[in-house]
Amino acid sequence: MHVRIEDRNPDGRGRGRAAKRVVLVSQAHPGEEVTVRTDLVTRGTVQGRVAKLLERDPARIEHECQHEFHCTGCPLLAASEEDEAAFKTARLAHALESLRGYTLPAPEPLLRPGPLFGYRHLAKQSFGEREGHAVLGSYVAGTHRVTDNAGCPVLAPPLRDLMDLVARLADESGLPLDAPNGRSGLRHAVARLSRSSGRMLLLIGTTEDPPLGASALAGLLRRECPDLVGVHVLVQSGRGNALLAGDVRWSDGASFVEDAILGFTHRIGPRSFFQIHPAAAEVMFATAVAAAGEGERCLEVFAGVGALTLPLASCFREVVAIESSTEASVSLREAAARVSRTSGRVQVREGRAEVLVPEALRVSTPDVVVLDPPRAGASPAVMEPIAASGARRCILISCDPDALARDLAPLLRSDWVVERIVPVDQFPRTAHLETIAVASRR
Repeated sequence: MHVRIEDRNPDGRGRGRAAKRVVLVSQAHPGEEVTVRTDLVTRGTVQGRVAKLLERDPARIEHECQHEFHCTGCPLLAASEEDEAAFKTARLAHALESLRGYTLPAPEPLLRPGPLFGYRHLAKQSFGEREGHAVLGSYVAGTHRVTDNAGCPVLAPPLRDLMDLVARLADESGLPLDAPNGRSGLRHAVARLSRSSGRMLLLIGTTEDPPLGASALAGLLRRECPDLVGVHVLVQSGRGNALLAGDVRWSDGASFVEDAILGFTHRIGPRSFFQIHPAAAEVMFATAVAAAGEGERCLEVFAGVGALTLPLASCFREVVAIESSTEASVSLREAAARVSRTSGRVQVREGRAEVLVPEALRVSTPDVVVLDPPRAGASPAVMEPIAASGARRCILISCDPDALARDLAPLLRSDWVVERIVPVDQFPRTAHLETIAVASRR
């Protein structure tokens, strides 16, 4: 299929048209002419990758990725820094258009606190087979086919080396891979690198029960990689692609690594949520804490292991932190107890935000509410009680512009004012964008 790319889809893929269908092509740039290798055809859409670049965007940059036009994990892989910033700024502006009728400040210039490559301290990859060899990689957009991610340049170098080692040892050992035909075996690998210590944790997902192949692989890895301090094996069932689902059935070594952000050290378990780009997260959290200011009481929602909680506890007499994950809640309680200047100031409440936020607001009114929800957003069940509360300020950190607009709407309908909108590029080479919105009561 031959197509001219007209613009970009919100997910960063190039977008054109052919035979009345929208054509989405990963890593293709507006203005380019390409032939397309088709991956998925639906009623109104063709999804694919570049088979041949016929007319090239002169602003394309050089990079180290060996898998251009094969892996679809980085739709902006060859975009210039300026091109990526313009796309993300426009995407944020488009999402905020849904709030027209309300007065909003212009978003501040995009912050990019780090390089375009080598920034990721968390790797999530799936096992697949290519030319008879085991590989680790990501799913091709629109499919369940795994493409090879060997040497992935967006991973921090130690993490890149570890994932390449996992794939090599799995292949050399001839370990079985999970397959749709019912064969049990290796399915996923998730690894975390500590920026502070250089130590790493690895989680291996398998459908083999007992997990003999995965535990054998773990033993080989621990011997060859001294910085890999802990390996944990998940036994997974069903055909879903949830990388962290399942029961830990085998462990070797440490159950956590420690990492520091804004001067506080956190223990991160194999399934704990922690920011993938520490340099960008530090800038983002520092901006949020400064905007929160000081006071008596702060309500923090979606607290995780406490990357924001502990800095906030230095500014408020009391922080009520809500978190749904048991592993993260335990880490947060332990972290708060270890730090003298926050000990006793943090109350951790474990459970769903939709239930606990209204309860907390009925008990007492916080000065400030700080939220860092998942990509889907905080939901009206969380935002509407906050909007109706007597809190004087709300700091909302969003990792999706459309979710940001949805979450701000209840505040604006309740006569709140948005004072600042600060975009932070925490996911270079992808369409994802973090944004900090600061709102206060009129």
